[in-house]
Amino acid sequence: MGTFRHIRRTRGSVKAAILAAVLLAAMPVPAAHAVTPDGFSISGPTYVGNGLSVSGAYEYFSACDPDPQHGYSIQWLRDGEPVIPQSTFSSFYELRMEDVGSRISAVVTGSQACNPSQVVVKESEVVKSQPPRAEGFTGRGVFELLGRRHDGALMLYPGLDSTQGWKPPRLIGANWAAYSRIIGAGDLTSDGKTELLATDGAGRLWMFWGRGDGTFPSEAYPSEIGWGWNAMDKVVGPGDFDGDGYNDLLATEPNGNLYLYPKAARGWTPRAHVGQGWDVMDLLITPGDFNGDGTADLLAKDKAGRLFLYGGNGSGGWLAPRQVGQGWNVLSKVGSVGDFNRDGFADVHGVNSSGELLMYYGDGRGGWKGVETVGWGWNIFNGLY
Repeated sequence: MGTFRHIRRTRGSVKAAILAAVLLAAMPVPAAHAVTPDGFSISGPTYVGNGLSVSGAYEYFSACDPDPQHGYSIQWLRDGEPVIPQSTFSSFYELRMEDVGSRISAVVTGSQACNPSQVVVKESEVVKSQPPRAEGFTGRGVFELLGRRHDGALMLYPGLDSTQGWKPPRLIGANWAAYSRIIGAGDLTSDGKTELLATDGAGRLWMFWGRGDGTFPSEAYPSEIGWGWNAMDKVVGPGDFDGDGYNDLLATEPNGNLYLYPKAARGWTPRAHVGQGWDVMDLLITPGDFNGDGTADLLAKDKAGRLFLYGGNGSGGWLAPRQVGQGWNVLSKVGSVGDFNRDGFADVHGVNSSGELLMYYGDGRGGWKGVETVGWGWNIFNGLY
């Protein structure tokens, strides 16, 4: 069965960030760095487990406060209301599951010698549980597709910034042929950046840390985080499947047993059996929330080419499955990595025998809006992620 090693980079980094920021706050800041109240902002990735801080507060109050300590306090707000129980005027705010879907702001109060002495800081971006694979690899939150060529080169196809289409492709790495499977599982380290997982012929599971710019600096020396994964015939990253704020994995054994591998704050918790009879399926697709109920779902293709939607219930279980397509055996390299046509709903891609890249547009309710050819020559790849 698939087994995990402890991941060495965990949410303990939040505490380290807090300590580092405290030390930085003790350092003198040149007056030239003084800012106005308009320069205050909420800083930090808006995902559960990360810490938020207020940028600009120290520089502002150090410029107008004669007290060398430059003291100030911060009241944190969730959607404009004081946060309870985390309303202790802490300089840092650790995002929790109850913050998901809201925006965090702050009121900073400092010396009366400053005018104004109280500053209302603009709201953060909407808090998410974790960035799924659909958030992309470059931190832009747009559709991005990775393709592995037959020679082992890994190419990134970035979507345009604000409309449907592609930017020029980029070579990410040249030595990916040795891996038996590559898995785009989203952010697994709670740093707001998307990682890649890969298994090799010996069954070892490797993590490639995302840099947030579309590259993986650990390509030459990835982290080994598990072993025994050659016992699993399908492994996918559905996003946060059990609703605890961490992105998980789902994997099947050849006998049809389906397991959830839950991510936790420090590594992984024991796997849970969440299905049987999945040996009739030859492909699992992870579109995120495909039916519009806010939870991670799964699409599965059976050997007859029928496509089924297995809606997640948000706590590691399933809604009743239903068929949402047929004839999908004519496509290879079928997957889902986000919203290509920018209508707010997850789409599904596949390559036909002519090498055309087809995009099947989701309607946000578990169905389809239509299909379109969005690329040619994609049979040069043996995998898309």
